[in-house]
Amino acid sequence: APPSIQGVDPRQIQQALGDMVVRLQTPTALSSSALRLQWTVEKETAYLQGYRVMYRPSPDAGSPGEQWSFLDVRTPGEEAAVVSQLRRGVSYELKVCPFFDEFQGPSTPNRAPQGVTVTKGDANGTTILVAWKPPPEEESSGVVEEYKIWCLGNESRYHVNQSVDGSTFSVLIPRLEPGVRYSVEVAASNGAGPGARSDVKFFKLDSTGQVTHSFEERSALSELSHVLKQPAFIAGIGATCWAFLMVFSVWLYRHRKKRSGLSSSYTGIRKGA
Repeated sequence: APPSIQGVDPRQIQQALGDMVVRLQTPTALSSSALRLQWTVEKETAYLQGYRVMYRPSPDAGSPGEQWSFLDVRTPGEEAAVVSQLRRGVSYELKVCPFFDEFQGPSTPNRAPQGVTVTKGDANGTTILVAWKPPPEEESSGVVEEYKIWCLGNESRYHVNQSVDGSTFSVLIPRLEPGVRYSVEVAASNGAGPGARSDVKFFKLDSTGQVTHSFEERSALSELSHVLKQPAFIAGIGATCWAFLMVFSVWLYRHRKKRSGLSSSYTGIRKGA
């Protein structure tokens, strides 16, 4: 039986749980609404009451996602569980964490990789280089074991998933189609599974393989600033101002001439009187 929490330093319990590595295996579909999960455990600890299986629908790009649902497996030696009542046709995120009383082992990283960039990857024009910086260390929820990269094109017609180890911060994605609108996201993953995804990056490859970023990525302010800096826009504003000044000058000239004529007429009337 697990030891009692009384008289034990909470930091010791948290450290013991944090040192555990729970590796989730590929789920097995039992039906359209149920999955069987299995996992393996490295470096077990006496401070273990069971495992918490957490699941939720995969969030859409740029959205925070729903709250996690969970079920507890309270037999420490049991390394499998069945998750039921899932929504048919919906993709789910899954993770498993060891727990002891109110203490829980490492969860998935709660901060996304930073500074994701997409650039041309080769001379053939069909490969991109995706690069990023790791999440802040103090918020990475344990050791990052790998990074997962999702590249989605034309609403899943072209779908590429890749993974690299936790010490790698870039990846080449080959065989992309010019003219197709793609989106890229990156997430850090530890023993509990993948964490928060980065902000989505939209792009296309032109016929020469150059990467052009889509409008969705730009804010209205940056787009306006881009337009204001264009030579054609500046020249157009200059021509408009010049035309306005010319019209105003003609109006002012005619206005003054008219007033001068009226003044002369008025003087002649007084003299005649």
